[in-house]
Amino acid sequence: MVESRLPLRRHLRRPLRWPGALLGVVALAVTLTACGGDAPATDPAAAVPTTPLWNPCDGLSVEGVGAALGAEVTMDAGRPAAPRCAFAPAEEGGAAIDANYVLFPAGLDEAWDTMGALDGTVTNPTIALADDARMVVNTQDDSLLVTGFVQNADLIQVVNLVDPAPFERAVGVRAVRQVMSDLSAHAADSALGG
Repeated sequence: MVESRLPLRRHLRRPLRWPGALLGVVALAVTLTACGGDAPATDPAAAVPTTPLWNPCDGLSVEGVGAALGAEVTMDAGRPAAPRCAFAPAEEGGAAIDANYVLFPAGLDEAWDTMGALDGTVTNPTIALADDARMVVNTQDDSLLVTGFVQNADLIQVVNLVDPAPFERAVGVRAVRQVMSDLSAHAADSALGG
């Protein structure tokens, strides 16, 4: 989890600009997804792992994420050897969401402690079927940043939303909660999170 701690802190603390904000989200996704797979993060041409990598997009849909955001989005689920889960706005200037994961048997409480103080408002939302959940909401340089963490067994999934101004905070927070709920429901039905 140490590998994912620093990019998260940078994501939540550094001034973000659009579309540069999306790059921070993508960097975080690559770092955390690499923690959960068998292939080294530095070798994108690595052989297909013997066990399938988890892809949060398997539990999400373009229609569901779009409805949560109230806007049309496109999905990038990567490929089996290099899963990725990102939803980009169909129109420039809209909100972007990505989801990634880490397998961390010690649980979200311990993972949270390793991150230290985070900028933003932290809440503990109740997410159906989840063992634990946290959400951090922050606004920087007229952008809304929301990061949600949802734990099911050893699986901790992370949702990042970046929405440039003008944004509606309530819509962004509600969208991240919905994505967290969808991820938790999918994880609860799986071997990793059930």
